[in-house]
Amino acid sequence: MGIYCRGKARIRHRETGQIHEIESGELDWEVVDGDEREMGPETHYEAFVDHPELGILTWGLWEYPEGIENCQNTDVGGHEVVDDFSFGLEHEEPEPDEWLDYSVPDDPFTIFMDSYRHTGDLLADHGKDHGGFLLNRMVFSHQVTALEAYLGDTLINEVMDDIAAMQRLIEQDEELVKEKFTLVEISKEPTLVERKVREHLRSILYHNLAKVDVLYNIALGIRILNETKDKASLFKAVTLRHDCVHRNGFDKDGNELQVFTKKFVQDTADLIRDFVESIDRAVSTRPGRTF
Repeated sequence: MGIYCRGKARIRHRETGQIHEIESGELDWEVVDGDEREMGPETHYEAFVDHPELGILTWGLWEYPEGIENCQNTDVGGHEVVDDFSFGLEHEEPEPDEWLDYSVPDDPFTIFMDSYRHTGDLLADHGKDHGGFLLNRMVFSHQVTALEAYLGDTLINEVMDDIAAMQRLIEQDEELVKEKFTLVEISKEPTLVERKVREHLRSILYHNLAKVDVLYNIALGIRILNETKDKASLFKAVTLRHDCVHRNGFDKDGNELQVFTKKFVQDTADLIRDFVESIDRAVSTRPGRTF
């Protein structure tokens, strides 16, 4: 599996303050390390630039389990990253028709609960009390990802099965309201509006809980952030997942995060489970739902 790298990095020199730009084409990615772990091989990819002013700059990416991007790291030797490359595992893009034919699962809640139980078992059997343990971080990250999948799949299902909810989104969503179609386009594709709404909902980053709260409120009349007893911890979990995935378990100041104890990870999983259960009840009992 290859690595994609796009855009340019802008690095500010720690002493002179000068910003230097590095093109993605200057990076040559290589496999530098590997290990056999419980869930298969772990592969470490790395690329570096020997810059005349900044010195050695290194970008790293870890794949574990196979096909899954576990974490990223950018090491600029004490300088400041103003803008970084967009890089990650290169997955084969599906054909366009595959995206159009995509259908979300019928019961996102069941899928979420299966994930909750399986990751809980994995944590109980193989996790450690040490807050920096890799498996703990992986389980934690997966829990937040499972929340995102539930939020996205549930909203898409509800909107595509409820014409009134779809109409509210079309009229009030700041992006959809800008869409314009000609009669010719609509006559050629009678389901054009539905497709555009579905594609828009698929493009949303569902870890942006504030935005998702707005979308659920517009379409379904549900403020999802009112469905949790600890909003601050949910937002914190999203931030920590970003540090796990994009900074290899370090915060933006370069400090290694040691919070991912078994108890912390399980408590977060329980908080997310309660959040999802409450949302699912609200969705199932919302006024006007006829299916």
